[in-house]
Amino acid sequence: MTAAERVQVVDGPEELAEAAARAAVADLEAAVEAHGTATWVLTGGGTPGAAYRRLAAHDLRAGVEWDRVRVAMGDERCVPAGHPESNWGQAAAALLDHVPVPGHHLLRPQGELGAEAAADAYQAALAALPATPGGAPRLEVVWLGVGEDGHCLSLFPGRPELEVADRLVVPVHDSPKPPPDRISLTLAALAGTERLLVLAAGLGKADPVARARAGDDRLPLTRAVAAVRSAGGSVTWLLDRAAA
Repeated sequence: MTAAERVQVVDGPEELAEAAARAAVADLEAAVEAHGTATWVLTGGGTPGAAYRRLAAHDLRAGVEWDRVRVAMGDERCVPAGHPESNWGQAAAALLDHVPVPGHHLLRPQGELGAEAAADAYQAALAALPATPGGAPRLEVVWLGVGEDGHCLSLFPGRPELEVADRLVVPVHDSPKPPPDRISLTLAALAGTERLLVLAAGLGKADPVARARAGDDRLPLTRAVAAVRSAGGSVTWLLDRAAA
């Protein structure tokens, strides 16, 4: 394990939400101190959702300079923002509706446009962000969840979207998990990541976490972590005991 990679194991889901929320406060403030602004790429799912709710609580919420934070989403389902399957809708209900992020800093993927149009629009939004010396959008804080099959974002094992190197955002059709149409950041987009937090809770995540940490590059998660590391970003694995 390199110095830029660490593993933090906590007891259970409640402790995970607490630790993740506190990590967000620390990472966002470090990024704002370094750059004046921070772009935070959220992830969907129940585990991060609990962390978003914790961060929205009064005692932690005040620790972030929200007017300097931009918020993006790693992947989105092609549904309206108000749909129960919308990653953005879930994050808004848990966190974004409760903190003062300026409206023009909310980089919502417009899944309701359909996969191709939504991917193009989102690609343009990300391309307008401050860039790293390598030319990728600078993503100061990125959260990734992990599926039981080792997928992350909407990049699934063995799928062509995993190999796309010339785009930041790809349309995804016939996803192995419903709903079938989505958009997703690519591995190339992760090259601008400064701080990656991988969140996993529950026994169902133990196998993909172990395989990814062992370097099994059939898993999208393994390749996502490698993309961040090779570009000089730090990686933190935040796991509960079951997932570890």
